[in-house]
Amino acid sequence: MIRHYFKVAIRSLSKQKVLAFINVSGLSVGVACFILLLLYSVNELSFDRFHKNEKDIYRVYEWTKALDGNGEGSVSMPMPLGPSMKKDMPDVLNYVRLKQPVAESFMRIDNDVRRVQLSYADPQFFSVFTFPFKYGNASTALRAINNLVVTETKAIELFGNDDVIGKMVQIKVENQFQSFVIGGVIWDIPANSSIRFDVMGSFAFLETTNFGQRFNNWYTTSFRTYIQLRPGSSLPNDTKRLEAFHTTYNPAEEPQPKKDRPSVTYGMQPLRSIHTDTMLNDPAGIAAVNPKTIWIIFSIGAGVLFIACINFTTLAIGRSVSRSIEVGIRKVIGAERRQLIFQFLAEALLLSVFSTLLGLLLAELLLPYFDRLT
Repeated sequence: MIRHYFKVAIRSLSKQKVLAFINVSGLSVGVACFILLLLYSVNELSFDRFHKNEKDIYRVYEWTKALDGNGEGSVSMPMPLGPSMKKDMPDVLNYVRLKQPVAESFMRIDNDVRRVQLSYADPQFFSVFTFPFKYGNASTALRAINNLVVTETKAIELFGNDDVIGKMVQIKVENQFQSFVIGGVIWDIPANSSIRFDVMGSFAFLETTNFGQRFNNWYTTSFRTYIQLRPGSSLPNDTKRLEAFHTTYNPAEEPQPKKDRPSVTYGMQPLRSIHTDTMLNDPAGIAAVNPKTIWIIFSIGAGVLFIACINFTTLAIGRSVSRSIEVGIRKVIGAERRQLIFQFLAEALLLSVFSTLLGLLLAELLLPYFDRLT
């Protein structure tokens, strides 16, 4: 019986090709738009959620409150901050200092010289954050001072394959080439990560350079500091402890506003909020997105789909009215009301399924262009 319903539905739709085309094209475009905007919204709201310890990871920032009451935050921190927080605060399990590149570095492989973006991080970077390794492991990848970790795609670009553990390269650091060894290869970083890099070096090496020695103080800032807290720690909301810690290492800056100077203190930004917190923007990272913008875009996609559904329903009702003679004949020859309902539902279901499949295909075809656009 069900097979009969679908045969009749196909026959009926073939007689009304124009209406069927309008129905299918309208609904499929609505489905495609909704899927693309849904994928965008989900991607933006899921930034940094793939890390195992993401609930306990925070980025330290410095907040300056001006005399007029307005505030401004900075995520550029001094080099000694991370080790000092771990030493003075029992809630801090681990820390990671990250130095993002401000310019490209020259890498020499045999006689071939390439340009690369070289970042630096503490060896525990891959223990705090979850970036799975394809070759090597998190505990030893940056243990040696001259080790490097590269992404899978970067390894293929540089060496022609990704199994490059132990390969030697030379990178120009402060006017001379230094030798490095590939200590690990990670899978490509997910698109919804606020931390991105192609080549990662050990922070211990950076500390030996002239730049590292010059910036190893509390007065120059050029680093991002992430800390991993004990589960359930109240430190992010404990403003008094953060103010006291800031005063200890920055005695010239007041934690409370004075008549002639602004107040300055430290704060902690949850890792999962970095991408959607527009109060703190990192010039060296991915620009933050206002959550309201994400929800507006998602609402637009849902609205397009809703309008497409209304259009689909209206055309279906109009088509059913024109078939009143067919309905009358079916009743005369003994068709029950339930059978007529199933017949019209079969036609609507057939159109809906076909439109949805077409919409999925359309979204798949448009996804690369949509990615470049967003």
